[in-house]
Amino acid sequence: MKIYSAGPWLALCAALLVAPFVHAAEGGGVKTETLLKTERSWDGELYKAYPAGQPELTMVRITIPPHTSLPWHSHPSPNAAYVVSGELTVESRDGKRQKHLRTGDTLAEMVGTQHRGVTGDKPVELLVFYAGATGVPLSAKAE
Repeated sequence: MKIYSAGPWLALCAALLVAPFVHAAEGGGVKTETLLKTERSWDGELYKAYPAGQPELTMVRITIPPHTSLPWHSHPSPNAAYVVSGELTVESRDGKRQKHLRTGDTLAEMVGTQHRGVTGDKPVELLVFYAGATGVPLSAKAE
């Protein structure tokens, strides 16, 4: 007979018991809003896969000064940004695609395609969530 640790079973039982209350709480003032759900980056390209290896989630707060052009770069794994404040224009290096973002907007980033962000008259604050793998960089500067 195999003996299992109570830890995972206890957690599962607790989750099953609490689940009905989480949904009930939504009616009691808790609100959820899906800000972004997509299979494609902002340029319309379908995401193909996550990098191989141990999954690693990273969330970064980025503050960009006014009148700044970020360096051309690309990302090896999917990531998404939320504009906390300011306005940002993202553009592909080939000049064929461009998107203007304002406070409250989200962006599903390009993977493997060179691009950059350009700010206007005010600083920009972003929250960026990366879904990568241990040892895989968040971005790579273009050569």
